[in-house]
Amino acid sequence: MVKMLIELSDEVDKIVEVYKVVKGMNSKQDAIKEMIRYFAVKIRPKNIEEKTYFK
Repeated sequence: MVKMLIELSDEVDKIVEVYKVVKGMNSKQDAIKEMIRYFAVKIRPKNIEEKTYFK
């Protein structure tokens, strides 16, 4: 199991909240899990250089 920290802008947070309400979900976490299926995601390290990470 992997836990991820996702920082949402205010605008995106509102979209997730609307999606949650429309789909009748209990939490934003559930809404994000459902929504992420529709998007391509690229994961890169934030605090270290890519050369060091992929070494």
